[in-house]
This record gives sequence, C-alpha cells and structure tokens, in this order.
Amino acid sequence: MQRTHFRPFVCLPAVLVLFAPASAAPQQAGMLVLEAPSSVETMALGNAPYLFSSSPTHLFEAPSEIGRAEGVAASFQRYGGAGTLLSVAGAGDLLGGGFALGLQYMRYSPADGFPAERDMQSVAFEDGPVGVTELVASVGYAHDLFGFEVGGGVKYTEENADAAHDRGVAFDFGISRGIGPVRLAFTGRNFGKDPELAPGPEGPEPVGLELPRQLVAGVSLRQFQLGPLDMFATSQVTRRRDGQYIPAGGIELSYWPVVGYTFRLRGGLQRVVDDERSPFTLGAGFTADHITLEYAFQAFDEHAGAHRLGLRWN
Repeated sequence: MQRTHFRPFVCLPAVLVLFAPASAAPQQAGMLVLEAPSSVETMALGNAPYLFSSSPTHLFEAPSEIGRAEGVAASFQRYGGAGTLLSVAGAGDLLGGGFALGLQYMRYSPADGFPAERDMQSVAFEDGPVGVTELVASVGYAHDLFGFEVGGGVKYTEENADAAHDRGVAFDFGISRGIGPVRLAFTGRNFGKDPELAPGPEGPEPVGLELPRQLVAGVSLRQFQLGPLDMFATSQVTRRRDGQYIPAGGIELSYWPVVGYTFRLRGGLQRVVDDERSPFTLGAGFTADHITLEYAFQAFDEHAGAHRLGLRWN
C-alpha cells in the first residue's frame, strides 16, 4: 500500500454550477434506487464517494472515475424487514479507457403511495398495499482527454407498481481531475424522460413520477499517514432537482498490521432534509489480499436501522 504524508489541506466541496430551477409543482418521486447509497463504502462515508477508490461502483456515482475502477463489487441492503436493495458492478479496460457494467434492484411497499418529497428512504421500511420494484442496468465508459478524465453512462430504468409499469433511459456524465493530493469531480446524474406509470397503481389514470436529476461537485483527499494509521477524507455537495443542496462527507481510518491485510473504520455525515433517518453513518471493512468484506449502517428515527453488506474483488 502506497503511503503519502499529510499536507495541510481542507477537504471542501467545490462550488456547484446551477441548473434549471426547481419546478413549482413537483410530481411524485420515482426511482428511489437512484438516490439510495450506491455502495457499502459510499453509504458509510455519508453517501459521498471516495474518488481515489478503484471500486467499480464509480459507474453509479462518478462516471469520469471509471478509468481507475477494476474488479467486481456486489452488495445487499435491508431496510428493517421490508425493503431490499441489491447492486453489482464490474469494471475493466477497453479501447484505451475504462469500461463498466452494473445492475441495481430495489423493492419496497410504500404505505401511502409514492412520496412527494425526494430521497425518502424511510418508505422502504413500510409494508403498504402496493409492491414497488425498480431496476437499473447501467453501462459506462471513461477516457483521458486533454489532462482531464471524462466519462458518461447510459441507464435502462424500469419501475413497476403491481400491474403498472414504465421503462425508460437516463444518462450520466462527468469530468474529473487530480490536483496534487486532491481529486475533483463534477457529475450530472439521471437526466432523461420522467417515468409515467400506466395504468396507475390505483386506477386507469397514469401516474407521473420524477427522475432524481442531480448535479454533484465532489473532492477527495488522497490517503495519508497519521501515526500508525492511514486516513483519507472525502466530501461532496449535491444540488437536487427540487432545489435542495445536500452537503455530505466522511473519513476512513485504516490499519494494516501485515502486508495484504487491512482493517478499516468509516464514518460519515450528510444533510437530511425531509426523511426520518439520522445524518450520521458508520461502517467497517476488512481486506485480505484481493478480497474486501464491507459493512455499513444508518439509523432511522422510527424504524430499525438500514444494514448493508458487501463483497469486493480486485
């Protein structure tokens, strides 16, 4: 493991470029799977991905970083005893750049239909009358261009609420660059046509939903030595479609008593707007040679916590 010594630097997100104003009359929120944490590591870090990571889940988070991704990662998350979230991604080299494929699946049963607010992960704990399943199949590619890493992704999206369904396509794009001990990334996620469930889950009229479009600015500090430990920090600011700004960040402390074996502790913090979940996240990991086992947890105020387990190989 390569170590770099600490240099004084404050790991703060860069300023976001504004996009179109939030609509005055928002529809119901769809495709919750695209707002849930995309990996175990990211969940533990407050939902702010570590840009220096080689995880193939960059496909879901920051497509410009696919060029540094490798291997395969899979994870399983439970929201109490009701909701389920599964994801798998793999990445490698292709045509002089980075290539990645991934699948995400989520199932939950909201008690009062689709929420009007965004990022309401607490509905995944409910046991309502309508079963919702969401599927996303993604492919992405990234390449160096004039000293920057540029990448994009295409997503096939599918939303089902009992007999009602919608299928569509969404797009991600991003650009990133390393500057000394930091890495900066700007990403646009989930741009495409809004879903429309037809027929509606409770009648013949179609139900209009919103894709969770986002613009994200992130910055990560390269791992440095802190006494006998290694440490890194990461942060990001997300501008959601509804106009809310969501800052988030996290740190990891790791210790490797023997070469090839590493123990990791993670913690994160993010702004929570309307949901019933804690802003704090926790996690741990253990790496043995090329295999990493990971765990992350987030508490919800009136529900059991959300637990996520993952396995990664590279």
